[in-house]
Amino acid sequence: MGRVVRALGRLSMDRVKTGVVGLDTMLNGGLLPARPYVISGPTGSGKTILALHFLLEGLRQQEPCLLVTLDEPPIEVKANMATFSWNLDRLKILDATPDIRAHKRQRSVIDVGTSLDVRDMEDVTEIRQSSQIRALEVTVHSVQKMIKQEFSHHLERTKQRYKRIVIDSMTALKMFAMQGQDSRILIQSFVRFLAELEATTLIISERLNKKILETEFFLARGEIRVNKWIDGSVIRRAISIEKFRGSSFDDRMHPISIGDNGMVVYLDAPAQTRVSTPAPKPGESLLETRLIDEVSNVIESIMRQIEDAHRRQVPIRDIEVSLSRAMLAFQRRNYQKAIKLALACDSELKERLGKAPLPPPISTPPRPPQVIR
Repeated sequence: MGRVVRALGRLSMDRVKTGVVGLDTMLNGGLLPARPYVISGPTGSGKTILALHFLLEGLRQQEPCLLVTLDEPPIEVKANMATFSWNLDRLKILDATPDIRAHKRQRSVIDVGTSLDVRDMEDVTEIRQSSQIRALEVTVHSVQKMIKQEFSHHLERTKQRYKRIVIDSMTALKMFAMQGQDSRILIQSFVRFLAELEATTLIISERLNKKILETEFFLARGEIRVNKWIDGSVIRRAISIEKFRGSSFDDRMHPISIGDNGMVVYLDAPAQTRVSTPAPKPGESLLETRLIDEVSNVIESIMRQIEDAHRRQVPIRDIEVSLSRAMLAFQRRNYQKAIKLALACDSELKERLGKAPLPPPISTPPRPPQVIR
């Protein structure tokens, strides 16, 4: 019994630093180790920068770290981080972006899970392009298998387990890999898998449906939210801890800035408590929200029409490819390009469905004659 108490005492004292000093203070010293956490926030709020702070801190402590990128190709991640004086050369990157996966399929790779594309950041120099992008090339199972393989290979090579992992992002995984599937079961399995790796994991995600609590937010042991909103003509940012199981924490919202050295949290600045006000809610940029909603509505309409086209056997392979490009542009925050591509898909799809014959009615077998006794 005493041994268990001592072990629990050590666990309560051990903390995993995020690399952002003010945030570690808010977390009462840092994250509890070997647990999955969610970093949430709107586009452009600084989620990836916070996650890379976390990985950089791990590299400073000589810990094996892994970045799994599903949103931006490694070359773009490297370019985006060039403004900071960070040395991320030893960071391992597992490239699972949809265009890379499609490229691998074009090279006759049958199972994307059997082909790893894991490199050090210093080895990232180019991006492979593909003219045939399909959203379904990336699946939760293939990404999970790739992570499991890399975990096993790294342990075999170095005799060390990965201590820190970042998934960037769950939003991309949901958009590209879970269309038409029960995402709750898939995410539940994926988060459980990450927890079993016994690494401290940050999952970058954003709520696609603000009316429900999505699975990863419920299962994660904590949520750090990077808020962003418009105050007149100024974009403001702040950070808050929405949940942190197993520890006390500072539940106030603190202003942040992103400069040449990355993210800075201002603990001494006036803190805004999380209460509802008639002003725009932090974390919801009104202009972005309107455009995001517009693109999402068009894509959902196209997906319904695609199902109708498949039932009526209308050839739409080229439209599906264009839709995948629109979704890729949408996930990479190029909303103008996404809406342009999506509207073109919608128009072409409606035209083809209008010319296609209606499906034959479903015939029901005649009832057997009743026998009157």
